[in-house]
Amino acid sequence: MSAIGPPESGPRFHISGAAVADQRRGDLSRTEARGWLEAEAPVSSLGREFLAYWHDKCPDPATGGFPTRAEIVPEEILKLLPYVFMIDVLGEGAEQDFRFRLVGTAIVDIEGEHTGKLLSDMFPDREAYAVLWRQYHDAAAGKVWVRHETLGWQGRDHVNYEVILAPLQDEQGRVTILIGLAHAPQG
Repeated sequence: MSAIGPPESGPRFHISGAAVADQRRGDLSRTEARGWLEAEAPVSSLGREFLAYWHDKCPDPATGGFPTRAEIVPEEILKLLPYVFMIDVLGEGAEQDFRFRLVGTAIVDIEGEHTGKLLSDMFPDREAYAVLWRQYHDAAAGKVWVRHETLGWQGRDHVNYEVILAPLQDEQGRVTILIGLAHAPQG
């Protein structure tokens, strides 16, 4: 299992231009987005629980690879389910896109429903949302990512948000689905 915890002296890996100043989508703004590879990320206790489950489902490190969708058993992660989302990986390269196949109820309560929606429809400006897009592309390439950002709406309090993305593979070893956790850490 990879080490999970805060970096010793701030993030050692910062996505280019890591702070995204007040990007708006409707009445939602996303600010201060920062992302880290898993081993370097500050992770909440719920995030650690999610990552421990994902790591436990990974095949033997000697053979490599990631869990399959069939190995993720909802009954084993009942506490996490409201915060879990799954995304289909569509295509490759610059035109790669992502479709939300499942979005947990706690996520819907904060962000609204986006089951069935494409990431490109929700965030068409890939440059303005570079941190977000980088996380999805890298997860599809087999990396686990943690992103922290502040979400704000007009007339509502801002929400500090943690998003973790991890790959799931098909029987041929291709990453075809991403599994994630999104929540507002307490404290």
